[in-house]
Amino acid sequence: TFATSVREWTTGPEFISPLVDHLPLADGIPTPKDVLGYHIGQPKTLTRTADALRYYRALEARSPRVKVLPIGKTDEGREMVIVFIANEDTITRLEEYRGYLAKIADPRGTSDAEMKAIIAKAKPIYHFSAGLHSAETGPPEMVIELAYRLAAGESDLIRKIRDNVIVSITPAADPDGRDRYVDWYYQHMIDIDKESDRITGPPYWGKYIYHDNNRDINYSQVSMKNALDWYLSWHPPIWHDLHESVPFLYTFSGQAPQNPTLDPIVYGEMPWFANFEMAQMIKYGMPGVWTHAFVDMWSPGYLAFAASNHNGLIRMYETFGNGGATTMKRTVANPEFPGAANQTTREWYRPLPPYKEVVWSMRNNTNYMQTGVLTALQLASSFPQVILENYYQKTINAIASGEKDAPHGFVIPAGQKDRSRVALLVNLLRVQGIEVGQATGELKLADGTFPAGSYVVKRNQPYGRLAKILLEKQDFP
Repeated sequence: TFATSVREWTTGPEFISPLVDHLPLADGIPTPKDVLGYHIGQPKTLTRTADALRYYRALEARSPRVKVLPIGKTDEGREMVIVFIANEDTITRLEEYRGYLAKIADPRGTSDAEMKAIIAKAKPIYHFSAGLHSAETGPPEMVIELAYRLAAGESDLIRKIRDNVIVSITPAADPDGRDRYVDWYYQHMIDIDKESDRITGPPYWGKYIYHDNNRDINYSQVSMKNALDWYLSWHPPIWHDLHESVPFLYTFSGQAPQNPTLDPIVYGEMPWFANFEMAQMIKYGMPGVWTHAFVDMWSPGYLAFAASNHNGLIRMYETFGNGGATTMKRTVANPEFPGAANQTTREWYRPLPPYKEVVWSMRNNTNYMQTGVLTALQLASSFPQVILENYYQKTINAIASGEKDAPHGFVIPAGQKDRSRVALLVNLLRVQGIEVGQATGELKLADGTFPAGSYVVKRNQPYGRLAKILLEKQDFP
């Protein structure tokens, strides 16, 4: 059974929670094992993207709470999709809810009274993306089980999530790299008796990249462009990117240095979620959950920053992983890695620290990440209107900032010798949803006169904050 297998694969009783130690059964709805042949977290077992999609489509075919939406192909022709999960009524009215979020994302022309009515009817989309970094193998596995649990579960928590929130999932943000790494893992699979650390990765992941696809601020890669296009079409107020690195689960709280151009509200929202998750998981007895001293809020270039760049909320986890699905002994406080020893100390942001040494498994990884995700959804489903109100207020604030705070806009002068570079810059702004106008006559400003045809980026627009971040000089503190 699921419970028996999970107990066997989890390397200690403290590495699991009551949210994930069992699997609900629903007549007619296939579990991952029904389609894939194994439970999620089985040792030395990884799922290729085509098999994962086969499962999501089987789930969609048997559950009215699931919708699979294609969003494009990768460079190598693999399909990319978004999986939506909510209650039956919401799934049938997805386009209606999409329309509400579009109004909130661009409230120009909508009165405050009309917006209050829209927010009262709307539901936030909480988006999870997995599989961006191919060596971080756990997230694409976890979200398969998450999708089933959200579709089939009938607990009070799961019903509350389905009723109040629309959950969306990117099964693999880099499907090409995911499959390449799975193949590499099976070719170089290691045994815990022979090896106690991760395997090295393949020589490259994608057709044009090795790594750093989450820093693709120019959206040069088609898979990243697909993700951004979907985001700007559906406007999820929260984008939660699932990664792997430090022990045992780090939840991003937006530490300094913080980009001062972003709305201050976001810096209240991030620790709101992170501290709730930490407290809940410690309540379950799970060590090594922490919220600070790892990632700062300066760079706008990570993939999920598409959310905070567009007045939403970026969220991120780093869950401990083994670079595959092999159970192995790991040294956490390793003196060979600067800063690693500090990750096992007790701090205000890490009151129950991880162990200095641990035997870690893929199922441990799944337990931690899924418990955190369900806890995040617990909070979101308890305060859906607050999330929507904050999303609206951040957009209103962005437009107002362009009116009252200098610079009020930017000019890209016409008449430059290399017009291709001008076009590249303008289109890089437009692809991110920033409105760019063109002067029909001579433009006279306090700091100069610019010829007709010059491009003008006004800041009193919904994404004016992003325009400022991208076009002004950045002074890193």
